[in-house]
Amino acid sequence: DRVLRLLEAWGYLDGWQLTQAGHVLARTYHEADLLVAEALTTGLLDDLDAASLAGLVSCLTYEHRSRERPPAPSFPSSTLRDRFRPLEGIWGDLVADEEAAGLPVTRAPDAGFVHLAHGWAAGGGLAAVLEDEDLSGGDFVRNVKQLIDLLRGVADVAPVPATAARARQAAEALQRGVVTATSA
Repeated sequence: DRVLRLLEAWGYLDGWQLTQAGHVLARTYHEADLLVAEALTTGLLDDLDAASLAGLVSCLTYEHRSRERPPAPSFPSSTLRDRFRPLEGIWGDLVADEEAAGLPVTRAPDAGFVHLAHGWAAGGGLAAVLEDEDLSGGDFVRNVKQLIDLLRGVADVAPVPATAARARQAAEALQRGVVTATSA
């Protein structure tokens, strides 16, 4: 009942019927599915090139795991920084509603991988992308594979055809080099 009330309040249900946004959510498979669907249905993922889309979507897959405080995120463009802020805002509103409903809260978006995802999707070499990074090659590959999975999911559900096409392009751009070699 609490989940249903939350989904209705966020516009994904109208009574027992899925709304247009609800159909997007129903086909979204991710631990932060409501945040992903909200980013899609509000247009936050629209009108980005493939590398920028990969960078922004990486905020939904990456999670800083070191005990040390994460470094400040590095955004390769002002567009990405400007898109990340509303993503954080949506997350904050969602968490407030989840807490009020007594539901588990959605993990915060993490911009710690944005510049790496963008650089790799833009065709950068592994050494150049990981230069000055405290991230192992294995962790990089694991994160890229998770990002590819989510981008393929975004391509399947994006309500804007151009966004779906860009998500496919981003996934294809990421699937190369060491990422492909570790899948063989």
